[in-house]
Amino acid sequence: MKKIEIIGPVLLGLLLFVWPIPHTVSLRDILLALNLCFFGYLAWRRGWPRRNLRDLSAPAVILAALTAWMYFVAVFVASETAWSLSEIGSQWIRGLAALIAGAWVAVAVRTESDLKQKALLAIFIALLLHVLYVDLEAMNIWLRDQSFERLKGLTEGPDKSNYLTNILFCFLLAEFFQRIMGKKRVLPFGNGILTTAIAVALVSVSVERMRNGVAVLALLLLVLGAFYLFERRKRLKKSALLAGVFVLLVITLGGLGLAAMTKQSTSLKTLIETVPIAWDTEHHQGWLDEKKYGLPLLSTGEAVDPSAYQRIAWFKQGLLIIGEHPLGIGFGRNAYGHVIKAKYGVGAGHSHSGLLDLAIGIGVPGTLLWLGFFVSLMRLAWKRSRAAHSHAAILLMLLLLDFGLRMVVDSVIRDHMLQQFMFLAGLAAVL
Repeated sequence: MKKIEIIGPVLLGLLLFVWPIPHTVSLRDILLALNLCFFGYLAWRRGWPRRNLRDLSAPAVILAALTAWMYFVAVFVASETAWSLSEIGSQWIRGLAALIAGAWVAVAVRTESDLKQKALLAIFIALLLHVLYVDLEAMNIWLRDQSFERLKGLTEGPDKSNYLTNILFCFLLAEFFQRIMGKKRVLPFGNGILTTAIAVALVSVSVERMRNGVAVLALLLLVLGAFYLFERRKRLKKSALLAGVFVLLVITLGGLGLAAMTKQSTSLKTLIETVPIAWDTEHHQGWLDEKKYGLPLLSTGEAVDPSAYQRIAWFKQGLLIIGEHPLGIGFGRNAYGHVIKAKYGVGAGHSHSGLLDLAIGIGVPGTLLWLGFFVSLMRLAWKRSRAAHSHAAILLMLLLLDFGLRMVVDSVIRDHMLQQFMFLAGLAAVL
């Protein structure tokens, strides 16, 4: 047991730490395979908790149907079958492997309180190290009196770094909620360290300067706070309940306001003027290729904000593509860019919305299955959180909200981000 309690958490921590680091695909696959083998063996030895199979059967069936649909579209609908099959193999199958690994970890540690605590601690430390690196990087720059735009830490960009910061917040908020409601700890450290970790994560958010991440975090706080007030509604006086609602609104509006004031944001007046320009994709074609066609101008003579303009235009074009191909064009990370290139001869990449790219790739039926998977897991999280204020249920709820909101405005249904989400969702769902 001593060796298991050392090897298991080390393998887990290494996997979660290496996952977001660029140019480590082979190492990620090796670590994922090692975790699958190690925890798969432990899960087989300890047996599957049959009483929980009914709760997990719905998401499992939906995922199986979704995978079958992806292959059906790739073989019978897509014009480029080889490309789609390759994307399914490199992206989706890896995501499913990560999901299975997370589920097996949960089965293996569920009856061993020490091993379970060490496994969750290893994941927490791996995430915290990434966030700490961002903070130390910022401190080093500040001490040298230098300026910076947005920091990315050890990842490919600030959006990837902020994705990790928000996942860490999911763990911190779930732990905080558990200590308030359940009067017990899941992670083995005191409230002082928990508060310090929250402060460290907040500093990371401020230097990453990702408005989408800040907005999502504000909504996570709103949902968790609302859930707390809902659970305590019979014990709290009306004045305390109203005060709680007021505090929640202040925090949420403050967070959304902070997101709107980030350096990458544009003013409301400019955004309102940008919308009709961006929606007119026939006359203004800067969304296709900014260098070739240039950006359209506002009434002031200034160019539109590239981020706001392109996202709106890409969204419109994405909807048109879905209307033209309701069954999808074949699963792929860059499904949007793939079909735009075929249609217009220029353009590449993704739409900056994972959900839009997914809908273009696997069509309306596939998207409904993906959303159904989310709903089935959220139903499980809600049921367990109401029954016993389970730490894992609250964690699952927060992870689903974080990824679900993020996939609408960022391209996260791909690469290590998809794998990390699937792993943690499988872990929390089974726990």
